[in-house]
Amino acid sequence: MAGGEIAGKAIAEKNHSTASRLLNHFVISVLVLLIAVLGLLHFSPDYGIYVVKNGSMTPAIRTGDIIITGPASGEIRPGTIITYQRDKELVTHRVQSIDGDEIVTRGDALEEADPWQVTVSDVRGIYLFKIPYIGYLPYLARTKLGWFLLILLPAAVLVGLLVKDIIKEAFKP
Repeated sequence: MAGGEIAGKAIAEKNHSTASRLLNHFVISVLVLLIAVLGLLHFSPDYGIYVVKNGSMTPAIRTGDIIITGPASGEIRPGTIITYQRDKELVTHRVQSIDGDEIVTRGDALEEADPWQVTVSDVRGIYLFKIPYIGYLPYLARTKLGWFLLILLPAAVLVGLLVKDIIKEAFKP
């Protein structure tokens, strides 16, 4: 009986270890794929990735969200969220109306339409989707606590895992 229990325990530990490794590989694969897709979007001339810096589009888009925009050649109509160039800054607002080449926009959280002129040639992209709160990471990384949490702590964990594996291999019977 004792031998059977030991064998059963060894099989259960092996299955747990295999499941754990599969989960780790899956998570890493998803993260690598996400980073690759965002990298491709970033370097594509038709797509844009922008960090939202204010709450003018709340609740649809919040401060700290990252938005992805697609080609501006798509159909722009009332209700479409667009990103356009205004002087040296980019603005993401919802289209209220279109009159020829002129577009009237307004932030969802604002009561009045934007007082400036927006033309079709100002449009840099049409909103596709958002990734909530990820836009805070660059700001967090600039602080001492953020540098520790985002860079030093993960690096220390990785080094610790490597050392653990090296020690395990060194003392393997």
